[in-house]
Amino acid sequence: MWLTFIEKIFRYIKCPNDQKVQCAVFFLEDRGTAWWETAERMLGGDVSKITWEQFKESFYAKFFFANVKYAKQ
Repeated sequence: MWLTFIEKIFRYIKCPNDQKVQCAVFFLEDRGTAWWETAERMLGGDVSKITWEQFKESFYAKFFFANVKYAKQ
């Protein structure tokens, strides 16, 4: 999964926790970008308000169940 791949990169480059959200957002594409733009607007454009754990939780809530549902079809 995409998030697992991103976390592997973060471990390799020793990405600090306070920069993980910004780095992950850089790698988003298509539906991920659209999702993030909505989330960012809800935060008033201040990405520093969201922690890496919150980002992951929100990402999984949006995309994990959709992937499971798609795989079962």
